[in-house]
Amino acid sequence: MSELLLIDILEKMVKLHKSLHAIAGNKTEVIKKGDIEPLQQIMKDEQAHIMSIQKLETARQNVVKQIAPELLQPSLTDCIQRLNQEEAAKVSGSAEHLKQIIMDLKETNTLNQQLLIQSLQFVNVSLNALKPTNRSINYGKPLKGDAIRTDTIGKQSMSLLNIKA
Repeated sequence: MSELLLIDILEKMVKLHKSLHAIAGNKTEVIKKGDIEPLQQIMKDEQAHIMSIQKLETARQNVVKQIAPELLQPSLTDCIQRLNQEEAAKVSGSAEHLKQIIMDLKETNTLNQQLLIQSLQFVNVSLNALKPTNRSINYGKPLKGDAIRTDTIGKQSMSLLNIKA
């Protein structure tokens, strides 16, 4: 009974991770376009998937403990060793499929993270380009005859002309 429940849980986890991977792919396209509203909806969908996956993971851990109660923290490998050949093959296949989907999801999320970092860097550069500076356009009196002067806010900056007055 526990064996069939484990197989069912793993199959549901595979489906949810596939769906989450599809959402992450959509997220990549939305990030490229720069649409904020669809991105917010995608993030809500991701959260719902993650919560469902967490519930399934808790259920999986409970079932694994039922299959191998003598172990403190049994793994799927421990369970596979205790199952008959047919059930072990199903659990092993589902686990491998889940592992592959998680690796693909990780790659997609890494790409999304890099795209978001680049977008934030672009926004920061754009804001810095638009931000007014407090530099004085007028010539300042050189200090000790060299080309360095002090701004209105106390910073030193290079003068455009090297003039000794």
